[in-house]
Formats: sequence, C-alpha cells, structure tokens
Amino acid sequence: MELLKTIFEIISAVLIVIAFALISKRSIKGFSIMAIGQLLAAVICVVTSLWFLAIMHFINFVLMVKGFISQKNEEKRAM
Repeated sequence: MELLKTIFEIISAVLIVIAFALISKRSIKGFSIMAIGQLLAAVICVVTSLWFLAIMHFINFVLMVKGFISQKNEEKRAM
C-alpha cells in the first residue's frame, strides 16, 4: 500500500509540474492535466488523513475545472 501511495504521489507531482508549464503557455491542456494531478493529490491526502491538504487540493481541482471551462468558452467566442 505504501508503494502504491508513493507512486500516486510521484505521478501527481509530475502532472502538476507539467500543467504549470502548459498553463504558462496558455494551453487549455494545462487545466485538465492540473485537475487530474490535484484530484490525485486530494485522494492521497484523504488516504493519509491529511484532511486540510485534501480540502485544499480539492479546491484547486475545482478551480482548474472552472478554468478549463472558462478557457474553452473563451476559445469558442474567439472563433
């Protein structure tokens, strides 16, 4: 179980770092990748009973979904 949690932590961290790079380039993919990374981080925090961090990661997940939707709508308006 510990190995599985560690693997998920590493995957989550890598996804978040990749997403930061994509978001800085104004890529819509960055929002979806960040959302996945934040959701994984929230799940890991729940499993390890880090409730405050889990809530914060979940809030970031919701913000990334909102950002994705906003960016998608903005791209549609630009077309």
